Amino acid sequence: MDVIVNSEQQRDELQECGGGRLDETRRESGGAVASSSSSRDGNDCSFLGYFFTSMGGKTTNAVRQNWRDMRDQFSTREANGSLGDLGTFLPLLLGLSVTQGLDLGTTLIFTGVYNVFTGFLFGIPMPLQPMKTIAAVALSEKPLTLNEVIAAGIFVSIIVFIVGASGMIDQFNRVTPVATISGMQLGLGLSLAKKGFTLAAYTSSSMGSLRPWFERDGLFLAITSGLIVLWTSAPKPQSVAAMTTNAKKRSLPRVPAALVLVVLGFILALSVPNATRSLKFGPTKPKLLSLNWEEAKTGIVRAGIPQLPLTMLNSVISVCAVSRELFPNHPAKPRDVATSVGLMNLMSCWFGAMPTCHGAGGLAAHYHFGARTGGAICFLGAWKVLLGILFGSSLLELLANFPESVLGVMLFSASCELMATGLRGSPKQATEASEKFVLLVTASVTVAAKSTWVGFVFGLGTHALLLARAKIEDWLNDRVACGGDDANDINAVEAKVQVATSC
Repeated sequence: MDVIVNSEQQRDELQECGGGRLDETRRESGGAVASSSSSRDGNDCSFLGYFFTSMGGKTTNAVRQNWRDMRDQFSTREANGSLGDLGTFLPLLLGLSVTQGLDLGTTLIFTGVYNVFTGFLFGIPMPLQPMKTIAAVALSEKPLTLNEVIAAGIFVSIIVFIVGASGMIDQFNRVTPVATISGMQLGLGLSLAKKGFTLAAYTSSSMGSLRPWFERDGLFLAITSGLIVLWTSAPKPQSVAAMTTNAKKRSLPRVPAALVLVVLGFILALSVPNATRSLKFGPTKPKLLSLNWEEAKTGIVRAGIPQLPLTMLNSVISVCAVSRELFPNHPAKPRDVATSVGLMNLMSCWFGAMPTCHGAGGLAAHYHFGARTGGAICFLGAWKVLLGILFGSSLLELLANFPESVLGVMLFSASCELMATGLRGSPKQATEASEKFVLLVTASVTVAAKSTWVGFVFGLGTHALLLARAKIEDWLNDRVACGGDDANDINAVEAKVQVATSC
């Protein structure tokens, strides 16, 4: 039975009663995300319309509606959800700042401003994350320079902007099977869960030694953080939810887990001797970077080209699929998401800010910790801008002391939401074995190859092969149904195939 939920409260109540999230919002076949218009009036909110036309008509209506939603629904839960993606954002930001000399203060200001814009224009907690492949290559054993990192980000942004502005991304989205997108979400969620667990429990990514138990950033803190998240964020067992369906509900008070953990982390960071020694009032003066051809070529070849498929798939296609699942009344459109990724980096990277994009994992993370509107992202953006203006890059030493075990627990918890979104999929995916098989192939290859792009190619190939086999079998059955010599000829061919196979 299809259910339409008109408010977040009703939606949450249905989920608590064991109904799970509503699958009817996903398409049963075809591409990953339908390009139908939103149910809200005037929600055709495109970044091209925002930047290149006057603020009138549908765009103005959408922004006004989003503002009303943010104003009316903002609560502690929204503030808590705004911090859900710090487990991905902070470690890569700090790594690039320490190793490559990335301008921390400028990055905070630019990403904060973009958080506010995306909050108003999308109306959902659309995340801003580092471009992970670029960051990974930059922090590898053969690191990139800051100019090479910026060149890679500008290259990706130009391509994504063109694909989005021209509408090609919508065509690609329509022909992308849902099962491959769900498989990428599951695979990426598993990869992030492993990264979060490693960050929380081990002293290095090689998993060579566990953290000490009772140090400032030790196992006891990781386990305590995990228990807080489980107690406050994990779904109820179905039997418990069913027993309270027809009775008066009594629930424990909701604890904003992310807020508690972030405050705890900053307290522990401030407890480090001389933690505030480097703090200085005032923003960092941004510097306009100049690139030469060799830096551009190195950055594009080593990091830009590998990042491009991840941005197209995870930061555009997959994030739109997740938005349609979690926010069926307000889904993001591929064209708008791609355009925003291109524009924001083309304006900020030249000043030494970190290349960023949207991401399915980040959207699931914000949702998992309570974010339901763009107000959560605006809240986060306001704090970023404030800290960037007040302290600039002098915050680096203090942020570097933030406990990694806390960030790891938050990342692990958020990755579970992304995996759950991938597993829910569409009604067709829930009933057809072939769809489940494509999902599992995509997820398995994504994890094994450590590449969303490789997983997508294998999943797409598997889907095409199964579809071709089904069409051939249908054709053979139709010929057999016609009877006569054609049926005899087909039976003879099948017999020869069986003999050849047995030999």
